[in-house]
Amino acid sequence: MRIRWFLFGVTMPLMSLAAPWDGYNDPKRFGDGYEFRFEALPLKGEIESKDLPWSEIYWPRKYGSINLRWNGTPRVGIGYSSPTKDEVLKMSQEELRKLSPTEKYDLYRGRYDYPLKNLISRVDSSARAPDWSGICDGWTVAAIQFREPRPVTRVNPDGVMIPFASSDIKGLLSYTAARQPLDSIVVGRYCPVGLSLGLPNCRDINPGTYHVILANEIGIRKTSFPGEVDPGKEMWNQPIIGYEFTVLGSAAGAGGSRALRIHSTLHYVEELEWPQWEPVTGTSSWASGKQESDYILELDSEGRITGGTWLTKYSHPDLFWRPTRKVEFKGEFDRLGELYESIEI
Repeated sequence: MRIRWFLFGVTMPLMSLAAPWDGYNDPKRFGDGYEFRFEALPLKGEIESKDLPWSEIYWPRKYGSINLRWNGTPRVGIGYSSPTKDEVLKMSQEELRKLSPTEKYDLYRGRYDYPLKNLISRVDSSARAPDWSGICDGWTVAAIQFREPRPVTRVNPDGVMIPFASSDIKGLLSYTAARQPLDSIVVGRYCPVGLSLGLPNCRDINPGTYHVILANEIGIRKTSFPGEVDPGKEMWNQPIIGYEFTVLGSAAGAGGSRALRIHSTLHYVEELEWPQWEPVTGTSSWASGKQESDYILELDSEGRITGGTWLTKYSHPDLFWRPTRKVEFKGEFDRLGELYESIEI
C-alpha cells in the first residue's frame, strides 16, 4: 500500500507499509469474540486494583532458584547442606525462618531427605546460568491465577512449627506453575537463544495483533495475561496490566484503506529486587514497569485492524501468551494447597 502521511497537518513522504499478520499472529487464536474496529476499541485500559498480580523475584537459576536461602546470612542457594532431623528438632523459629522455600516445604512433609530441594539442585540450579534465566514464566502465571499468599506457620509430622514467608509460598507457586504443562496459547514468535534478530523465527508479535489483544483483553475485559516483553534473545515474562494508545497521525490508502501511526505505553508488573516476608500488594514494595513503542496500524475499508509495522525496533514485546489450564497442586506439590492462604484485597 502506498500512502501519504498527515501528521498534525504536515504532509509526510510516501512509504510502503503493508504488513498483515500471519497465522502465528492472528488475534483470533488468543481469544473469541474480539472487536477489530479501531474506533470501537478503547485508547486506554487497566485491570481493576483487586485483580492486580503480585510482584516477586524470578528466582534466578544462578542463585539456586527456590533453593535460595534468602532470609539469612550468608545468602546461599547452591552447594549447601540441609539440617538433619535431629538438627531440625533443636532449631529455633528464627533459625527455621532462614531456610529456603524448598527446605521448608520438604520439612513440612516430614521429608528429611529433601527430595524437592535435591531435584531443583539437579535440574534448575547452576552458578553459570545467564542472569535472566529463572522462573519468570511461572511467577507470571501464578501471580495472575492466585491472590497473593500471606505468611503461615504449619506443623510437620514431628511437631515442628515450620514458618513460611509470603515469598516462600510465592516461590513454590511460581515453580509449580513453571513446571506444569499448561497448554499455553502463544501469539508472536520467540527468538531462540543465540540466534540473531531478523530471522523468520525471530519476528515478534505483529503490532496490529498487539493492539487488538490489549484493547480487548485489558481495555474491554479487564483481564491480565502474560507477555514476554524483550524482543531479543532473553526472555522476560511479565503480567500485563494496562496500556495507553495515542494517535500521532493518519493516512488514506487505496480502496478506502487507512493507516494510523500509534504511540503505545504498555504497563506490566515488575519483579521484586529481593523476597519479602510480608505480602507486597498495596505497598511501596509492589513494582511495575512500562514499555513505550511506536508503530503503524493497517485498517481495511471498514476500519478494522488487519496488521501493522513496528517503528521501534527494540522496544516492544516478543509475544503474548496465556495458559489454557489452571495450576494444580499435584505430584511433588500435592500439599502446597495446605500452605496457601490469600490476603484480602
